[in-house]
Amino acid sequence: MLSADEQEHIIRANKEAFEQLALSWRNPETGETEPDLRQAVRKMICEYLAVPGYACAGWVLHDLIGSLQGAALDEDYRPEIQPTEEKISDGVRAALKRLGPDGHISDGATLCWDWDEGEWDWELSIRDTQEDVDCGYVAIVPLKNGRRFEYRIKPPPSHNEWALRFVADCSNIAIPDILIKGSLHEAKRRLDMLLGIDTPEIPDPTSPES
Repeated sequence: MLSADEQEHIIRANKEAFEQLALSWRNPETGETEPDLRQAVRKMICEYLAVPGYACAGWVLHDLIGSLQGAALDEDYRPEIQPTEEKISDGVRAALKRLGPDGHISDGATLCWDWDEGEWDWELSIRDTQEDVDCGYVAIVPLKNGRRFEYRIKPPPSHNEWALRFVADCSNIAIPDILIKGSLHEAKRRLDMLLGIDTPEIPDPTSPES
């Protein structure tokens, strides 16, 4: 599995190559190129995926691409990670000891970590063991220089910068994002120590099932 930096380099190169290809697209009726990159991308994809007899689907695809292009221009909707390396307070430690993996799952299902394709992090549902209620999830978030990745990157376990982020409503104490300088498995081990339990193993990102 390639490193995060290698993945980012390839994504950037792919993006540049795609944009150059879109700008070289020519209107088959006029032979002219489209100088507006967003319009060129939309027209090129719609033409490539055009299917005889499915004109309506073409308009749906056109609108969908436009919506995605608009969303790409918006600010990153994901919550900003504000990791801390400061000593964790006794109050936060006590709150964390109340949390545990949510074992209330349907028959045949397996409690496990899941890679979130929207947030680009590893997530595990958790439960307030004192109140015995679902209370959210904990995420192990890959970082680069203290920030989330700009692109859709799934780093290998050897990546050495992560944050523990608790999206949980179980107490009146705010749990800070905790910076981990180490591998994915070291981040999980730190989480297990904070919770006082062993969470499930994280699937191998190189596996096709991950």
